[in-house]
Amino acid sequence: MAEPWSVADLAAALATSESTLFARFRQVTGMTPVQYLRRVRLGEARHRMVVLDETAMQAATAVAYRSASHFSRDYRAMYGAPPAADAERARMQLTTGAAVVV
Repeated sequence: MAEPWSVADLAAALATSESTLFARFRQVTGMTPVQYLRRVRLGEARHRMVVLDETAMQAATAVAYRSASHFSRDYRAMYGAPPAADAERARMQLTTGAAVVV
């Protein structure tokens, strides 16, 4: 997850064209490879903040975000709240036994 990659490298490793990779990936996941990776990274960052009690910056760095503002913008778009506020809310839900919406 934290390693650099490109769609061209992934397509070459799978011995397919980039356009075929995009089409098949979207067919299976409903997302592009970049959208999928973003979702996985943000999910891992959220896990790290909620369960491991990491700061937003620590979690962002661990999942290869190089910009705090970019991480915060992507996180807010996915979870509807800034990273620290969402992590605090999720921790509260865990301690009270309420379901955490992912």
